[in-house]
Parts: sequence; C-alpha cells; structure tokens
Amino acid sequence: MLTPQNAARLLTIYEDMAVAARHNDWDRLAELEPQAAAVRAADDSTPPGAAALPEDSARALAAVIRRIQVLDAEIRSHAEPARDAARKLLSGAVRDNNVRKAYGAVGP
Repeated sequence: MLTPQNAARLLTIYEDMAVAARHNDWDRLAELEPQAAAVRAADDSTPPGAAALPEDSARALAAVIRRIQVLDAEIRSHAEPARDAARKLLSGAVRDNNVRKAYGAVGP
C-alpha cells in the first residue's frame, strides 16, 4: 500500500524524471527509474489496509497518484519515440553488419 510519505517521494522522483525526459536526458532518466522502483517496492511490502487513512488524507493521496499518472504518461510520450528511433537505428546497423558479413563491404 502506498503511504503518503512514499507517494510524496515518488512524486518528486517522477517530476525529476519528467524534466529529464523533456530534455532528452536519458542518462538522468535511467538514474531515476531505479529510485522510483525502490520506493514502489518498499510499499509493496506494506499489507493493504495496514494503515487506514482519514478521508482527507486519502483524497490527498489520490490526487498525488493522479499527478504521478499524468507525469508517467508525459515521460512515456517523450521516451517511447526516442526508444523507437534508437531501435530503428540499431536494427539498421545490425542489418548493415549482416550484409557486410554475407557480401563484403559495399561501396568504394
């Protein structure tokens, strides 16, 4: 169960991840993802319902979760096209290498 404290930590990490994604700073994004995973994993060990939240705290937690979801979608909107472009470049290089191995170097 996600605690309010860990939700706040996760929100901060996701905000930093969104900034990194906007700036195509994939190294920074790669540094932050394990931090987010560690916070999520810490909450996985908390049994559901272990700490019932007052209604106002539950509403605040829900708002933080919604904000994290929005940031996650934004991060993906930047990262997925970059990942696909990298995949395309790499597959072209692999194809080129395979052609060179099979037929030798092409060109002068």
